[in-house]
Amino acid sequence: MTTDTEKTAEDWFQNGLELGREGDNDGAIAAYQKAVAVDPTHFRAWFNMGIRHGQIPKNVLAMECFKKAVALRPEDAMAHYSLGLIYNLLGMIDESVQSYEEAIKINPKFARAHSNLATVHYSIKRGREAISHLIIAKNLFAEMGDARTVETADSLLQECYQEFKLSPEEFEHLG
Repeated sequence: MTTDTEKTAEDWFQNGLELGREGDNDGAIAAYQKAVAVDPTHFRAWFNMGIRHGQIPKNVLAMECFKKAVALRPEDAMAHYSLGLIYNLLGMIDESVQSYEEAIKINPKFARAHSNLATVHYSIKRGREAISHLIIAKNLFAEMGDARTVETADSLLQECYQEFKLSPEEFEHLG
């Protein structure tokens, strides 16, 4: 039998996954903490620890984990997206926009990042930016065959056109 001191970072990570599947966020976090204590560069442990902190919610701790994940893998779109989500929840709008934009730069077809970025722009009354990203998100959701999300995006687009007194014709180049 393996003792705690003999476990690898990957052993702790797998233990965290198992505890997370069982709904034990605190246990999962403890296992991920042990994983990064053994290997501070264990990206997936940092990332999953951020997810678990976000579910409690302990968003400041989630933010710190996602920042570490982004530092370890700056090319990972999902890490930037997750950081953007937490920044938004914390009211850190500029940082949220920056993180979503970075996720989109890495993966231009990241529909959820476009959708969430549109929502952030909408919340700070940047109508053109909100509409532009909503159109892109709607088209990407359509490509994925996600009819329900396309319908939601279309409904939000209609609201944006009205609220910001803009017309769909002004955005035809994105269609």
